[in-house]
Amino acid sequence: MNNSGLKLQAASGKRTLVMAAFLLLASGCAVRSGLEMPEPAVPEQWENQLADSRAAVDTPAWWQGFGSDELNRLVARALSDNTDLQAAAARVLQAEGRLRQAGASLFPSLSLGGGASTSGTVGGGDGVDSFRLNANASYELDLWGRLRSNRAIAEANLEASRFDRDSVRLTVLSGVAGTWLQSRYLEDRLALARESLTLSEQVLELVEAKVRYGAVSPQDLAQQRTLVANQRAALPALRQQARETRYALAVLVGDTPQGFALDRGGLADLTLPGVQPGLPVRVLAQRPDVGAALAGVMAADYGVAVARTAWWPSLTLTGSTGYASASLGDLFDGDAVYSLAASLSQLVFDGGATRGQNTAARAAWLEQVAGYQGVLLTALSEVEQSLGNINALDEQDVHRREALRQATRSFQIAEARYREGEIELTSVLDAQTSLNSARQNALELRYNEMLARVTLYRVLGQGLAGLTSTP
Repeated sequence: MNNSGLKLQAASGKRTLVMAAFLLLASGCAVRSGLEMPEPAVPEQWENQLADSRAAVDTPAWWQGFGSDELNRLVARALSDNTDLQAAAARVLQAEGRLRQAGASLFPSLSLGGGASTSGTVGGGDGVDSFRLNANASYELDLWGRLRSNRAIAEANLEASRFDRDSVRLTVLSGVAGTWLQSRYLEDRLALARESLTLSEQVLELVEAKVRYGAVSPQDLAQQRTLVANQRAALPALRQQARETRYALAVLVGDTPQGFALDRGGLADLTLPGVQPGLPVRVLAQRPDVGAALAGVMAADYGVAVARTAWWPSLTLTGSTGYASASLGDLFDGDAVYSLAASLSQLVFDGGATRGQNTAARAAWLEQVAGYQGVLLTALSEVEQSLGNINALDEQDVHRREALRQATRSFQIAEARYREGEIELTSVLDAQTSLNSARQNALELRYNEMLARVTLYRVLGQGLAGLTSTP
């Protein structure tokens, strides 16, 4: 574990899994378990490597690459008002409080006490008064590092909670960007549906004219009217999808859906960001889920050390001093009394409870190690899949554009020939269907290309550097 941590530290200067390891290893004189974690194998290069550039790993505000002021504003609102992010920040505060509690056990506990009382027999006259003031102290000597290891566990848990908060930030960032892009995509789909409807209505006018002059049968008219009716029926469903997307975006930015409005516009107004990943080891070094998993391993490691201390004796020192008097005014006139004590306890026999505790602690460490390695593999797989998806979409782009050009030309020719009476209406309908499909495919490709960028930035762990940390 130490070797892999040092390699990752050399790869990145950000607060990443390496920084987590460094902070945890530097947590005073806490006792480590001595268990060795297998060093994970990290590939030197991506299988679906894009162009050699560091743009992706050096672009913290990646959403600005889309060139939209509205998206920038929405992201700022989400980082400030998103309820999931606020809850994650509160969990960090809880972890900080637990760390303070764990650290307090390394210091003596001091307390002051005092009291007054009177005693006597009922009906027997004046009672006897007494007053006292005392100070008490207690301190457990951390002979075997149990208390320091408990504090180190709390430090590791705090670091894990910070990484978990960063994971929520990445989810919020990608959620806002993805949902906003979906709203733009649905706006384009509505515009495309209206354009297709207008085109169908123009063909319908042509068919109606031909029917009036007896050039075609009423069946052609019925077919075209069916097509127009179906296209009109699709518009309300698209409008409802757009509303639902807007509502979801309102929740992400911490606003109420009622009255939440977005600027009008489509995907064509946006810039397609260029993204290229860094080396795999650097990507792993900036993923917060990897950092959280490593922090969990460190906490479990110290847990094994804590469990071992149950075999060894514990020594506690206690002391007290104070005054006592029958009169409050004479409380400090007499000599102070004190007491000092030391208690030593050593386990002799517990029926196997301590052995079971050690077995459970070691098993918990093995579980965390397996989880950490699983997170590493998942991170590598997610980036590789995302890169492959971008490559595939880029390869489709030229073919989709050509298909759209040919479908447009085919429809124009079919409409002209039908106007001249050279072909049947079915040929026009086929050409129109092909054109609508080509336009829809081109729009979906544009949307998927942008969404793939959002996904890649998320799996690269981008979007954390430079942000103001929420306490």
